[in-house]
Amino acid sequence: MPLSTRPFLLVVASIWIFTGCSHAPQRPATLVPGDYRYVEEYLEWYIPRLMKKHQVPGVSIALVDGQKIVWARGFGYADREKGILASAETVYQTGSISKVFTATAVMQHVAQGHIALDSPIQKYLPGFSMRSRWDASPAMTPRALLSHHAGLPTYYLKGFFSNQPLADLAAELKPEHLAYPSGQVFNYSNLGPNLMGLAMETISGVPFPQYMDRSLLTPLGMHHSSFAPGPEFASRMARGYVNGKVSDPVQIRDVPAGALVSNVLDLGRFMQFAVGGGSLDGQVILAPEYLSQMFQPQYPDRPLDFGQRFGLGWILSGIDLHQGNAIAWHNGSTKAFVSQMVIMPNQKLGVVLLANSNTAGPLVYEVAEQTLKLALEARDGIQTPRPPVVVTPLVTVAPDILQKYVGDYSLMGTLAHITRRGDRLQLHVLDHTLELVPESETEFHAEFRVLGLISVRIPFPNLQFVQVEGRDFMLLRDRVVNVAERIPPYAVPEIWRRRTGDYRIVNPDKDYLVNLDHCRMLIENGKLLLDIKISGLEDRKVKIVVVPLSDNEIYVFGLGRNVGDVARIESDGTKTRMWYSGYLFERQGDAPSAPVGVEVEVEVLTKAGT
Repeated sequence: MPLSTRPFLLVVASIWIFTGCSHAPQRPATLVPGDYRYVEEYLEWYIPRLMKKHQVPGVSIALVDGQKIVWARGFGYADREKGILASAETVYQTGSISKVFTATAVMQHVAQGHIALDSPIQKYLPGFSMRSRWDASPAMTPRALLSHHAGLPTYYLKGFFSNQPLADLAAELKPEHLAYPSGQVFNYSNLGPNLMGLAMETISGVPFPQYMDRSLLTPLGMHHSSFAPGPEFASRMARGYVNGKVSDPVQIRDVPAGALVSNVLDLGRFMQFAVGGGSLDGQVILAPEYLSQMFQPQYPDRPLDFGQRFGLGWILSGIDLHQGNAIAWHNGSTKAFVSQMVIMPNQKLGVVLLANSNTAGPLVYEVAEQTLKLALEARDGIQTPRPPVVVTPLVTVAPDILQKYVGDYSLMGTLAHITRRGDRLQLHVLDHTLELVPESETEFHAEFRVLGLISVRIPFPNLQFVQVEGRDFMLLRDRVVNVAERIPPYAVPEIWRRRTGDYRIVNPDKDYLVNLDHCRMLIENGKLLLDIKISGLEDRKVKIVVVPLSDNEIYVFGLGRNVGDVARIESDGTKTRMWYSGYLFERQGDAPSAPVGVEVEVEVLTKAGT
């Protein structure tokens, strides 16, 4: 969602000193195969420590071994103010874990012959289309949509927090541009699952939430899960927190991509199905040959994916627990909830964590991986070797090589700078400065200078400089790869120079962009930028790199999330307006316009193709 996967990478350079008087429980000298007591004891010590460290009110977890949930419980509070404890039954928003369910339902349609993965999406959505800035872009297919290779923008922001029907969303996409040619590059997008959800509505004649209940949730026995929860969920629903403050629930339009609510017991049943070959309780939910396709890498040879692997709904790279064994996973986040689900299909193990705070990301990722390592040891006697303590040798890189990396970059659309300071590089982004210490001529780790005196290594992805297809990139390799592309010199035409200045939003949403302090188009060091500042809970300030496509269109430069999006200008000689992701901005200082409400209504209808 926009609040957690925004059009820039939030870099927080922080150092955590965590001390405590308790110690981890003693590992038995001999572990009895299949005895998970030590796993439980360790996690019951470990999870509360991380909750305190990351200020997370409540967490629930479930561990699956084959066709059994071997352990599940909650920690902390589902509702801190009311003193309600979190349990395995507590219901949370799961965010993008929803995408795995939507993909599974699509595969049920494939198995029934209703959907073909390589047919154009227009076969199922005849009226759907989007604009493209490429003369020949391959057809958009269900395979591309489910593996984030369809070339779609990451989000359509306008109406994200609303109950807008999927059909209306598809109509509003008609004047929007693809971000990339279809099938060429991974670009995470909510729109792919949304379109497949609409396709299933069209085929079945049943609204998406009800269809998912009928086809998947009820057959799996997931009776406390829903894509459209009613009042009966209120008593089990966790309260969400943003930076420690209570966050009221909001409606999410992108239902197939992120609206599932569930608890760890229900998600445990889904993992039993996923590691059990598509069956649960003796009932075949999805035939094994179709389930197995979900775990196969799609478009594996794309150079701009930088080695990442994506299945149908599942992420297949970024986590490596034991000797390269296959792992499939998906995380999720909404405004105030974070989740992580990881399965090992061959070992038939799975774990899921749900948390009710936006700060819980490091906790759910770390605990999920640690749980599976402990489970492998408890069940199979497989000890995952601890990473060796590596003392990085001092590496001296020639100044001329370091100088090659100096320049301006677009880090998921956000302006970033690489500078050189002696024998080190520095990364400047979002008002933070990180020291980049060389480990080789192309790879660096990040350090933070404390009080301007000493430089300390911080938990931050290692950086790698590469050149692919004649383009220069800086890669931040974590569970996924965040990409920064070096910005080549480009001319800003005079017509765009005249459009610089402050813009106000004409059509804000009730629950999004209501605290937009400013949107300013400016030129800085020869680059055209959108300078955006939002206050309130979002509290962000970012400069987005844009490049003119024509006299009336600009696009967000770079590669990755929220990049490739196109904004377009409309002008009648007295006022200048800019459309971006459904929002309408009007330049300040132009001649007074006609009544805004009337004009906006007309333009929105035109934009929706009605």
